[in-house]
Amino acid sequence: MKKIFIVILFSILFAQNEDTVQKTHNISLVATSNVFAEYYDCGCPKAPLGGLARKAFFFKNMMSEREPLLVDAGNTFFSHGVINPDGLKTNHKKYKAENFVDALEFIGYDVINIGSNDFKLGESFLQSITSESSINFISANLYDKSTDQLLFTPYHVLEEDGVKIGFIGLSEATRYESIVNKNFISEGNKYIDIVNPEVDIVVLLIDLSSSNGIDLSNAFPKADYIFLSGVTKRTEPRSKQAQDGPRVYSTGIQGKHLSIVDIRIKDINKAVEDVSAPFSRLQEIDFRLKKLQAADPSKSLEEIYANQPNVLGLIIKYQKEAFELGQSLGKYGDRSIFFSVPLSPTIPDDKDVAALIQKIANNADFSFEKP
Repeated sequence: MKKIFIVILFSILFAQNEDTVQKTHNISLVATSNVFAEYYDCGCPKAPLGGLARKAFFFKNMMSEREPLLVDAGNTFFSHGVINPDGLKTNHKKYKAENFVDALEFIGYDVINIGSNDFKLGESFLQSITSESSINFISANLYDKSTDQLLFTPYHVLEEDGVKIGFIGLSEATRYESIVNKNFISEGNKYIDIVNPEVDIVVLLIDLSSSNGIDLSNAFPKADYIFLSGVTKRTEPRSKQAQDGPRVYSTGIQGKHLSIVDIRIKDINKAVEDVSAPFSRLQEIDFRLKKLQAADPSKSLEEIYANQPNVLGLIIKYQKEAFELGQSLGKYGDRSIFFSVPLSPTIPDDKDVAALIQKIANNADFSFEKP
């Protein structure tokens, strides 16, 4: 039973039971938000999560089955509140921000939404560090007050494994005298209608005030997925989602976690079923069974707990539930699974990215140290 369960778990994720006639499309969306130009991990005493070098290692080595599309929902360069909570001068903040663009390019980011905090050193500075980048910086509802022109490209379309994905950038939270923040819901839906005929999936990247309680799934019924910045509460795979409309995900702060949506499409015209909650339960059962197995890896679970009927009964219950979940999940041809992945110290640093960061630190004329 244990071997069967493991095969079920991985066949669901990597789509082993593919139709040999019909093309199966596999897409992985990886999102971050509220990164605040954090090069290193958060320095937290108990769980020092995050860091660009860890992130790069994860992409290269733990997602080798895919070519993930890397996006950020906004607030990439500066934190909320005062501009220098760490005591750095304005020119030091500029140095970190402009080199952070180079680091994200090096890692391979595709699309970044402009968040409200990104204007902390002014519109001109933000334009200067993003205009020549290979990364697509987008915003569909932020206008220059003097010209009534969009400050950035409103959307960007990428194609992955034969599937076209349209990314639209929005901000509800930007408030600056030189910027007109048009209604992000009406502008967002306007561009959804524009991009919809040319894409298969619509993804919104939205900078939202943490106090905003709007029902985004109802506000953007034609979108497929929404990734948020601004809000700090992180979405878990088992978090309750609206029955209709797009799935909404928030990644937290400081780049400590990755929000990953793994999508498998066999029929481009069919709705994609979200199976994150049952798959998360399957992972939980797997973890518990492995923990029980750790008591004696050389024996079967039935042998280890033969004299503990309560534990043995629980094991049988877990195995039965896992088998049923596996069979149920295997029936979905078109499905998506959401993961929230912590960038923990168990993930090594990518050597090339670590070297780039060290070079940036060495060229700084101020203390550029890991927290």
